[in-house]
Amino acid sequence: MKKIGLLSVLCALVLAACGGGGGSNDDGKAANNADVPPAVNGDFEAQGMYSGTDANGDKVSGVVLDNGTYYFVYVNQATNALGLVQGTATASNAVFNSADAFDYQIYRSTAVHGSVNAAYFPQTSLNGSFTSAANESASFSTTYSTVYDETPNLAAISGTYNGAGATFRGSETVTFVIYSNGSVYGSGPSGCSFSGNVKVHGTKNVYDTAIVFGDKCPNRGETFTGVVSVNGNALIAAATHPDRSEAFVVAATR
Repeated sequence: MKKIGLLSVLCALVLAACGGGGGSNDDGKAANNADVPPAVNGDFEAQGMYSGTDANGDKVSGVVLDNGTYYFVYVNQATNALGLVQGTATASNAVFNSADAFDYQIYRSTAVHGSVNAAYFPQTSLNGSFTSAANESASFSTTYSTVYDETPNLAAISGTYNGAGATFRGSETVTFVIYSNGSVYGSGPSGCSFSGNVKVHGTKNVYDTAIVFGDKCPNRGETFTGVVSVNGNALIAAATHPDRSEAFVVAATR
């Protein structure tokens, strides 16, 4: 893809795509209190869709799946720097830990290994920090979005979304089409195109995706897998290469 100044577009769209009302808790207890939060939905207590900010001035939006895999997109409001923090975590007794996190600094074409340590309260908040292998740390604070609890519906999210897409190889405007059968197609003005699919992930309003890049793309023939989330008319897709060396992010609206 061609590198062009579209990260400001991404900035606005990221906020729209994972926004929504936060959950509430009647007793108002903080996540780091001694009382253990109740489990929700069985498998993974910290699962959900979240949005907030971090210490670098970034807007953060992301998803924690019921298997502990997470994808958090961030955009810096001052510099338009775009990135993705992705990995797998454990969650128990209000503590969220991940030792295999990667910070995909797409604006720098760099993947930084590190860890995430956070406190969570189910259906309310996830607050903590990412620490790199070089011991550089950035804290974040996010709240739960009830969009995650809506009934998933492929027909409802189908349509044509226009916005921006980026990998380590560059960024450009993209059209991202979801068909009612779950097929996906996208393209940009450079001639780069991609295709794939989205599938409902369990019972929650988030979708697994696999994207394959076409012959005119720098990533030609490569497959990226991850998640798609849709809130109203706004979409975010976040996916990584199988060897976790690179990431692909799309933010668009229909």
